[in-house]
This record gives sequence, C-alpha cells and structure tokens, in this order.
Amino acid sequence: MNRQQRILAAGLFVVAWGTNVSTPLILRYQDRLSLSDTGAVGIFTIYVIGILFSLLFAGRLSDRFGRRPVILPFTCLSGIASLTLVLGRNSLLLLLLGRLLLGAVSGAVLSVGTAWLSELNEGGSTAVERLRLAGVTTAMIYVGFGFGPITSALYERFGSSPLMVPYVFHAVVTFAVVAAMIKVPETKRADPDMSLRPQVGVPAISRREFLGVLAPAAIWVFGFPSTSFALFPVILRDAVGSGSDVLVAGVTGTLTALSALLSRPVLRRVGNARNSLLVGLRIGVAGYVVGTLAFVTDLWQLVPLAAVLMGSASGIILTAGLALTDAIADDTNRGALSATYYFAAYCGMAMPVIITLLAEVSSVALALSAITLLSAATAIFLSIQMRTQPAV
Repeated sequence: MNRQQRILAAGLFVVAWGTNVSTPLILRYQDRLSLSDTGAVGIFTIYVIGILFSLLFAGRLSDRFGRRPVILPFTCLSGIASLTLVLGRNSLLLLLLGRLLLGAVSGAVLSVGTAWLSELNEGGSTAVERLRLAGVTTAMIYVGFGFGPITSALYERFGSSPLMVPYVFHAVVTFAVVAAMIKVPETKRADPDMSLRPQVGVPAISRREFLGVLAPAAIWVFGFPSTSFALFPVILRDAVGSGSDVLVAGVTGTLTALSALLSRPVLRRVGNARNSLLVGLRIGVAGYVVGTLAFVTDLWQLVPLAAVLMGSASGIILTAGLALTDAIADDTNRGALSATYYFAAYCGMAMPVIITLLAEVSSVALALSAITLLSAATAIFLSIQMRTQPAV
C-alpha cells in the first residue's frame, strides 16, 4: 500500500472501531435502561437503518461529486456520533440516535472508501492484485471492528466512567485521522450528469453474477458475526454471570472480528474468489451449529469457538465478494456497485433481531436452528449456482 492508501485505510479503521465501541457495553445499557433482550439487541442493530439509508445514496453521491466530499465529512461524523453516545448513557433516544449516525457513517465510508482505495492502487488491477488489496481492506476494517469491543470491555472492568471515556477517546483519534485524510488526492472526477436517484449499481452484463452469486452470500458477511458478538453474549449472560459478562462480550466481539484475518491464508489456499464464497458459507454454518449448541447446553465456553468460525467466515466472504465486485465494475459505477454489495451485506446485521423476534413466538433454540438451516440452504444454493452459472 502506498502512503495515501495507508492514510485512507486508517480512516476505515477508525470508522470500524467506532461502530463497535458500544457493543460489549450493551449489557450495561440493558441494566441501566431496563431493556429486554430484544431491546438490548436493538441497540446494536438500529444502526442498520442508518447504514442502508446511506448506502442508497453514498455510492451515487461519490460517483457524481467525487470520493472526498463523501468520505471526509462522514468520517468526521463518526467522532460526532461517539460524542452523542456519551450523552445517550441516560437516554435511550440519544443512544439510538448515536447508533443511527454510526450506521450512516459505516455505510458511506466503508463502501465508498473501498472504491477510493482501489482507485489509489498503483500496482495494477489484475485478479491477484484485486484479491490482495481486498484482503488488506478487509483486514483494516475487521481490526477496527475488533479493537472496539476489547478496549471498551477492559476499560469497563478496570476504569471509571466506562460509558463516557471510550467514546471520547475514539472521537479525538477520529478527528486527528480526518486531518491527515485531507491530503489524500481525489480519484474520481465530478460528473454533473450522474443521476442521484438511488438504484442498484449493477452493470447489466454482470447482473446475473451479482444477484445469483454475490448477493446471497453477501447477506452472511454480517449475518454470521452480528449473531456472534451481539446476540450470544445477551442470551448467555446468565450462564456467564454478572461479574464477567461485559468482558466475555468484549472478548467474543474481538475474537469474531480478528478471526476475519484468517481469511487471507484460506483465500490463498483456495485461490479462487468464487469458490472462496462457498468455503466461507460452510465455515459460518459450522459456527451457527456451535453457537446453538452453546445456548442449548449453557456451555458459554463454546462461544469463543463459534466466534472464530463466524468471524473467519465473514472475512472470507467479504474479501472474496469485494474482489468479485471490483472485477465486474468499471470506472462509471464502481462506487455505486461497491455500495450495493455492502447494502446486501449489511442487511445481515438484522439477524440478531430476527432471531430474538422469532424466539418470542417459539423459542431461542428453535429460532437459532431455523437460521442455521437457512444459512446451510444458502450454501447449497450457491453450490448449485456455481455449477450451472459460469463466472463473468
């Protein structure tokens, strides 16, 4: 990576970090604000609304006005969102507002930033180079995702004002990174004729590949890890015990995120982005099986294993998906297509809420089993698609 790419990657890192500062603290908000399990999980997933809304417009805005006018203000908004969460420690409304803003930031910066990083690449655009850059991008994002939970959990265990200090620290670092990002050059010339109307940015020639292969797999990019670090700590907190629940939640979140780095050796071994999607899905299904077993047996010690499996599955699917997305994009729609891929991926963030809502009309065990079967069915569908549908 060149210097400009490293600075931009730092921006992706702080945005991903800010997304998960509050994740292990959900248990404290649940106690402080007297929330049900669905309400507690809702704190995590409310930002999906912000993500999906920004993804509808961020790609098109960046294709029309350029990358800088989108990335710089939205990265700055990440720090503002953290400060909003400081105020939200006693107000559910402000807490949800802060999470909503973080969603808008993540949707814009992680999707458009990925396109910007690709365009700053000086090493060419071969399939190998695309996969390498996608791997580095995935690593930066997931290290950020993993940094947030463990630092918040450790501070909650040993520091004072845990619902304030981690957010303020994140905001200060974010503003410093934004100051450095100002020097990153623009790579996309403004196009005043580009429509801002939200639309799926998929070229007609590649639509079958995107909708038939990429989109079904993309849903599990976050459908796997969100269950691991947002749902499992909540439904197993009684088994863990109140003294260690936040720390276990933090460790689970960090394990989930950092396990995504295991995607790089897997991708090198598989050697094909398309086949890697299928490998990632199979690993994620195994993670759901282990997590469901942990809940049914009250063996919360199995959750770290589920976290490793679901996190690595997420990293594999995201990396392979980004490489395939870049392969079917061109200069006129790369930002919109990247946003479209992330749109499909972030829909999976609603999985913890879906499971808890299903549990209210059945049971948690049945709900987890149903989603496990759904993920397995996706893997089977993708396997059939790859045999019958040639790559673009």
